[in-house]
Amino acid sequence: MQKGASPDTQKGLPGVTQAALFGLCPACGARTVFAAPARVADSCASCALDFSELEGGGRFVGLLTMVIALALIGIAWWIDSTFRPSLVLQMIIWAPLTVGVVIGSLRLFKIVNLYARYERSVEGSDES
Repeated sequence: MQKGASPDTQKGLPGVTQAALFGLCPACGARTVFAAPARVADSCASCALDFSELEGGGRFVGLLTMVIALALIGIAWWIDSTFRPSLVLQMIIWAPLTVGVVIGSLRLFKIVNLYARYERSVEGSDES
């Protein structure tokens, strides 16, 4: 539980996985965080929370994408050397899987980062 938060204020907050999947606003819970599959909107259309102030970690997004790419390349290489599937089957499997994994992990990373920054900004304004 957050420091200084009552159980009543914590009860309605969505989980990180649910927030990343649906793009839920940390303030009001509306589905307005993402303007594109992995791009954070400028602000919430429902409560006007400014996401541009909360979004950060742009350097880590590139690093995260490279780590995911290396992991997927390693798995693809292992599957190719072990099972020898056809090139067409590899393309059918790996193209959508790569896009899905990258977009899903970017959404999760951006939501975790956005929610952490939102919590810090709310805690900072409560202490003032």
